[in-house]
Amino acid sequence: MKSFPHFQFCLLLAISFTNTMAQTSSDFETVNITTNTLVALSFIDGNKGWAADDAGVLRYTANAGESWSTIATGNNFLKLDFIDDLNGFALTAEAAYKTTNGGNLWSQLTMPGSVGTTLYFFDSNSGFISGEEVIYKTANGGESWSTISTEGVSFVDFYFTSTTTGVAAAYDDQYQSLWRTTNGGVSWTNVFSQEKIYFNTVWFSDETTGFAAGYYSNAGRGKLPVIYRSADGGLTWKKVYRNNDPGNLKGQELIDIRFKNELEGIALATYSENAITHDGGLTWSLTYNDEEDIIPSCGIYKTLGGVHDLFIAGKNGYVTKWE
Repeated sequence: MKSFPHFQFCLLLAISFTNTMAQTSSDFETVNITTNTLVALSFIDGNKGWAADDAGVLRYTANAGESWSTIATGNNFLKLDFIDDLNGFALTAEAAYKTTNGGNLWSQLTMPGSVGTTLYFFDSNSGFISGEEVIYKTANGGESWSTISTEGVSFVDFYFTSTTTGVAAAYDDQYQSLWRTTNGGVSWTNVFSQEKIYFNTVWFSDETTGFAAGYYSNAGRGKLPVIYRSADGGLTWKKVYRNNDPGNLKGQELIDIRFKNELEGIALATYSENAITHDGGLTWSLTYNDEEDIIPSCGIYKTLGGVHDLFIAGKNGYVTKWE
């Protein structure tokens, strides 16, 4: 079983991420593994991980990204969630898949309905896959699924601090919001909804401290990046960051947020204006590259097992590790 907290979810950046982060910290190391766009990333420890590109090729590393082997899957995976060396789950735009041999062979799972954009597995048996106004839950590795109705609300990101307690970012007809469960996803309670606030991702550094990132919709300035913080396990949320000058006519939104240790974390924006913290997320500062914009597509991945590294996949085939 995976140890908690669980650090799934990938984050994509353009090639310019390398230059931006090099200006921020000497602890960032980058390697180019393909000319294709990387669309998903999943590590099970500080050494072993998988990266999927938009050409249906899966890549595997056993040495923290120094070298990669290729696996031609024929599937355009958009999300990856590996549990251990052998077992993993993945999403394409239309289907869910499972591997039991380290990604060499994949079998399509029979789902009760259409799949959404995110998934979360505790171990090789228990996990969730989002759908349109539903959540699918399995306790037997995807052999069968129960459907949990979330009428009017569709989940875009999950984070669980235990097998029973979790928080999700979701959207409805009006705005995106935060929901919380204390019974393993059977039922959910809305814990945050505010006009013009839209969340893309949620993440917890421990059982009590959590972060939600997205944007504030401003008619005059477009999308203004925002971060909210919880200190009580997701029951209440307080704004800790908003960029009121996003440097783009349409604005920018934060698409993922992760920490590499208790103090240092990063939130990635759709263009060049990321936010970094060095005090556990109490305050955030803008990190910006004047020369080249960052053009990300998705998210970040942090390894399990207490290894304090962030692995970040780039749009032009780059993988960056923040040690």
